[in-house]
Amino acid sequence: MAAHTMWERVLEKVAHSPRERPIGAQPNPSPSAVANRIVTVGDPTRLRVLASMFDKGGADAFAHVSKRGFTTVTGTFEGVRVSVIAIGMGFPMIDMMVREVRATTTGPLLIARFGSCGGIGLTAEVGKVVVATGGAVMVQRNWDFFMGLSNKEDEDDHERERKAWETDGPKPYNISGVCPADAELSGWLRTRLEHHLTPLGVATGVNVTADSFYSSQGRTDPSFRDLNSTLVSRIPALVPGAEILEMETFTLLHCAACAATKGKASYGFRQEDGGNKSIRAAACAMVFADRKGNTFIAPEEVVRLEKEAGRAVLEAVTRCPLDGTGEAI
Repeated sequence: MAAHTMWERVLEKVAHSPRERPIGAQPNPSPSAVANRIVTVGDPTRLRVLASMFDKGGADAFAHVSKRGFTTVTGTFEGVRVSVIAIGMGFPMIDMMVREVRATTTGPLLIARFGSCGGIGLTAEVGKVVVATGGAVMVQRNWDFFMGLSNKEDEDDHERERKAWETDGPKPYNISGVCPADAELSGWLRTRLEHHLTPLGVATGVNVTADSFYSSQGRTDPSFRDLNSTLVSRIPALVPGAEILEMETFTLLHCAACAATKGKASYGFRQEDGGNKSIRAAACAMVFADRKGNTFIAPEEVVRLEKEAGRAVLEAVTRCPLDGTGEAI
């Protein structure tokens, strides 16, 4: 309780400080507001869990809640400067965060996402943390497909869905190619997570990022024509190694892959270029739900997992070399 009260005082003390303006504020943030090592989360509550692990419990950390909905905390962990940024949900939010952080910092950036997800693969069991060592793909609703959808009374939407997937022609959902994660930072995430959770608590694979919490994640709703009743079962067959489903990781990895290298946009996905890239990114996510069996994590397990995995993620981001020359230990 005392730590929580202290944290509230820190937020209140610095949230309206005129000295620094973090991302999401206007005018653009001060470069000193955001560190070059970043953990991004969706939930501000998860941010508080991580910030409480900062040196001195985060008592001397910079913190700000912006009008755009970002919460930023910058402090030190084991003596290394690091920021935790809560962005809310969805790929537009992480796109905005990455671009604005890049615009207001100098030097290389390491960004790790620490999120939650639904399991769709063979090893993504509820309560595990899955590292996206295989990169990520994006699943997007095919807007044109739905705008051209007919209303034939002799064919229901289940049949339309089946025909769309099993015949040539446009599909109701488009699936991108794989965008790789940074191999070194992914290795640090996996190693530190296995240290804290044991290898049995960690899985690896391809992250599937969706552009919606509902339609493109296969959540059916009779109020909308989404043609997605078989989407969750089809994705693993279409994307080898697909393990989890969420809403942010592909955009993070793609922004990093397309970030300028030495002043020029690289649009390069070659892993061997890691040491020269402006931004290196990786991701892991806690499995809160089994999307195949419709089972869910217990609330008390979430509390435990966020603390143990959160510490592991902070260790990975602060120990991984910024210049891409080290090995996970």
